[in-house]
Amino acid sequence: MLRKIWVIAYKDLYITFTDRNLILIMIVTPLALASIIGLAFGGFIGGGGSDVPVQNIPVAVVNLDQGVEFGGSPLNQGQTFIDLLVPQGEPDPENVLHQLTDAVELETAEAARAGVNAGDYSAAIIIPPEFTASITTTQTQTELTPVQIEVYASPAAPVSASIIRSIVEGFSNQIAMGSITIASTIGALTERASTDPLFGLQFAAAAGGGGFNPDFSAAFSPDAALIRIEQQSVTGETAAFNPLVSFGSAQAVFFMMFTAMAGANNVMEERRAWTLQRQIVTPTPRMVLLLGKMVGTFISCVAQVIILILALTLVGSLIAGELQFIWGTNLFLLALVILCVSLAASGVAALVAGLVRTPEQGNTIGSIISILFGLFSGAFFSIDAVPGANVISRLTVNYWGVEAFNKLSQNQTDIGLNLLVLLILGAVFFSAGLFIFNRRLSV
Repeated sequence: MLRKIWVIAYKDLYITFTDRNLILIMIVTPLALASIIGLAFGGFIGGGGSDVPVQNIPVAVVNLDQGVEFGGSPLNQGQTFIDLLVPQGEPDPENVLHQLTDAVELETAEAARAGVNAGDYSAAIIIPPEFTASITTTQTQTELTPVQIEVYASPAAPVSASIIRSIVEGFSNQIAMGSITIASTIGALTERASTDPLFGLQFAAAAGGGGFNPDFSAAFSPDAALIRIEQQSVTGETAAFNPLVSFGSAQAVFFMMFTAMAGANNVMEERRAWTLQRQIVTPTPRMVLLLGKMVGTFISCVAQVIILILALTLVGSLIAGELQFIWGTNLFLLALVILCVSLAASGVAALVAGLVRTPEQGNTIGSIISILFGLFSGAFFSIDAVPGANVISRLTVNYWGVEAFNKLSQNQTDIGLNLLVLLILGAVFFSAGLFIFNRRLSV
């Protein structure tokens, strides 16, 4: 029985790997795409370091803040953003923000949003009119009210946009902390004055005579604080970003899904041509025939991923100028990932073959599933900013396979959950597909 399964699988493998068009789709196309990305980001691979050179992010800042009167002087916290981000005159080379961003001040929010939509800016920071009034305590307003600063970001620059959001959050938190400190201090002094008559008289005299001038600068500036928190880098080996791994593994699994769907669709072609029915009337059990077809698909997927991994390793070594295996050092776990992701892809294809009735249906449904799996697993672009996409991505074979490859490339071995999910998906889909197809198959 095993020999018959292998003979059937070998026949399909021979047809697959002698078809030039299939080889082009299976290996050449994903290898070319991943290599182009690798060459575009060759600085990450060729010893240029693993730090992403992010600088000169184009940003538009719009200050609509109307400010308030505080202590007899005008106060505009929105202007703080302008002073920190937008260079006054020549940019200060010692100012990290001036190196990180290329910020300009605009007059209207509409102009800033239009600039982001046109691609002139990666993000726009729009400070609302009530910003200072909401976070400043005065004689008429003793409580702070929540207020939001709008960061209008371009979906084409998710990394730059996230950096700008972090900067805005940092500034806003620092200003809010200073305002809360002032409100708490004055509130505590007022409460004490109401319970301690002597202190109340002293406090009123100081406030009325101009002698009450507390220095709250430490609350707004970390540099002026007596206690500072400094970030220290943790020593150890840096986990380098390698686009050949992240993009190459995504493309390998994406195109492998098409290979699996094509292998399962061949069963429908043979059924239409009645060659499958002629095989069934032989003494060979139909389950053996179906297993042989699916085993051939499984081996094709395994071979495709192995060839791509080796080819991408060669490309990475050529770019780096030295031999390097970019997929980590644990070859045993790497082999397990390849087997599990191929089994899961073959299982999905087997289920599709069991559900569809014609090769045309198989091509359409198989292509839709492959594209959706690739889309929600981030094979084309980052889906981190898409609401709900991260949850949907965990329902795909691609997500668990690509994540496992990326972890192994950084010498992380905690991929037990990935392997378990892939095995469960493969076993369930494979069994369901074979059962349904066997039930529906008639001679």
